[in-house]
Amino acid sequence: MASRTGVGFDFVLGPLENEIMEATWSLGSWVSVGDVVERRMRRGAAAASYSTVKNVMANLHEKGHLRKRSAGKQNEFIPVLSREDFARRAVGRVVDPLLRNHRHPLFARLVDELLEDEHAIAEFETLIAERRKAKVT
Repeated sequence: MASRTGVGFDFVLGPLENEIMEATWSLGSWVSVGDVVERRMRRGAAAASYSTVKNVMANLHEKGHLRKRSAGKQNEFIPVLSREDFARRAVGRVVDPLLRNHRHPLFARLVDELLEDEHAIAEFETLIAERRKAKVT
């Protein structure tokens, strides 16, 4: 999912929170703060101290985005939701109020954006057909 700054969820998370969530999804299992710090360093990310990453991961746990368990003297974390489920929920938080309160302007904006992109129109039509089919069965 694209954001203003690239790939990620900067529209619902802060930049460092977004990087950390992306790291935990990419690493694919329980991860320590050290695992995330190491991955960020390998990827050339902006410097953030171990304690900063630890605090952000604790905050993500408190917000319900990461699950935490004790592993000896350290904690390990894993995302509560998959990247896809997180995206669905995040987009829902943005779009649902627009659908309830501003349906026509939202649809008009989507149509204006899609008109210029035949591939996007085809993708949207396919998605509608799939959802209709799933609803019938």
